[in-house]
Amino acid sequence: MGRGIAIAAMAGAVAALASCNTSGCLDNRSSLPLAEFRSSSTDKAISVDSLEVVGVDAPDGAVLSEAKPAKSQLYLPMRSTRNSTSWRFVYRQKALEAAGVEDVITFDYESIPYFASEECGATYRYRVTSVDYTDNVIDRVVMADSLITNVDKVSILIYFRTAEPEGEGAGQ
Repeated sequence: MGRGIAIAAMAGAVAALASCNTSGCLDNRSSLPLAEFRSSSTDKAISVDSLEVVGVDAPDGAVLSEAKPAKSQLYLPMRSTRNSTSWRFVYRQKALEAAGVEDVITFDYESIPYFASEECGATYRYRVTSVDYTDNVIDRVVMADSLITNVDKVSILIYFRTAEPEGEGAGQ
């Protein structure tokens, strides 16, 4: 009988250790929409230089991304406590900054609580219901997937008006 108790105690200890182990949750726990920047004239991915992204109505005017370095993708987090999040795109290129040119993108969405597992816990998913944007430098914003989960993939395509280099597109 003593041996059976020892085996049961050992099995209980192994189960307790396994339940405390967080290595079973390797997935990204945050649902962050990834935006990719594209040229509206070529539909190709581009890097945008001197672009600062700031949260609208965020505490202390939260700067999500400084103007440098150039970027081709950017995570645009959403607030689970609201149904809307806006980002201000501030262009720090000399001529655009001097003219005060900016764009604002607003995402309206539903926050959906999601229980992943006991190990990973709960997170939020977001179902984007509409996107509104100004069109000073941004040509259009397209949702590649309206359901934002913790899967690391491009969900938003932001198309910028770009000039083609000399010689390209001539005669077409």
